[in-house]
Amino acid sequence: MGQRNKVLADDDEVAAQTGRTLGEWTQLIDDAGFTREQHDAIVRFLIDEHRLQLYWAHCIAHKHCDRK
Repeated sequence: MGQRNKVLADDDEVAAQTGRTLGEWTQLIDDAGFTREQHDAIVRFLIDEHRLQLYWAHCIAHKHCDRK
C-alpha cells in the first residue's frame, strides 16, 4: 500500500508560509472569542482580518478546532 497523501501542512510549514506559529494563530483565534465549533467563522476571520490564503486559513482553523 502507498504512502498516505498529506492533506494538512505541519506546524513548521504553517509558520514558514504564514509568518506565525500555530500557537500564535491559536492565541489570536482564542483572543477573538471563537469556539472550536466555529470553523467557518474562523476561516473567514483569518482571510478577512489577516489576509491568509484559503488553504492556510482552513489548515489553521482545522488544527485549532481539532486540538484537545
